[in-house]
Amino acid sequence: MSDEMVVDMRRSSRAETVANGIESRITAQGLLPGHRLGTKDVLRREFDVAVATFNEAVRLLNARGTIEVRPGVKGGLFVASPTPLVRLGRKMLELSGESVSVADCLVVRDTLDPLVILEATRHRTAADVRELRKIVRQMSAPDVAMDQYLHVNWSLHRRMVEITPNQVLRHTYLSLLDFVQSRLQGVTATQPALVLADGPEVHSELVEAIASGDVGRAERAGHTHSLLTASRRAGS
Repeated sequence: MSDEMVVDMRRSSRAETVANGIESRITAQGLLPGHRLGTKDVLRREFDVAVATFNEAVRLLNARGTIEVRPGVKGGLFVASPTPLVRLGRKMLELSGESVSVADCLVVRDTLDPLVILEATRHRTAADVRELRKIVRQMSAPDVAMDQYLHVNWSLHRRMVEITPNQVLRHTYLSLLDFVQSRLQGVTATQPALVLADGPEVHSELVEAIASGDVGRAERAGHTHSLLTASRRAGS
């Protein structure tokens, strides 16, 4: 794995840690919408991360509808007022409590994948494609560890759904990802050899299909991806 890929993966992992830390603070302190968390620079120094890492954390929090960034002297990061869709997604899982299983969430997420892929194919920009290719290169590194691979895999799916202008799809999908990831922290895949052998190639073709804008190719790549997902679940 190149030094650049290692840096990118560490930055992504650290950015999620920072984002989760800010979200935990908002929840623990019961901070209301409009509460000023601080300036970017103050928060960055508090979490002791590089500018690029903190900017990525801010991007994640914006995508989740957790914060809003306001410019100016009195600007900074503020607790956002969640949209009705964000509130609905979170409340749906909160009300169900422990009755919500990871398996159920994965079934729904996997069912939504074809729509996410189709939307990404129709709406992707050149910048989206560059970022997707960058992520999939990290997955394809010859010496990538299983935990690193899974982390990058989640990042790829997050980045794909961020392309869609369909807010219902985006927030529903991200809510499912958030829930599953929170329950699978530290869990190891039951078939790491299978995942690492087939996963990078399957996801690489998926990204190239999205980049091509060819809906038929994207549907075929999505079908192959669904077969990989089914194989993973069968061995779990």
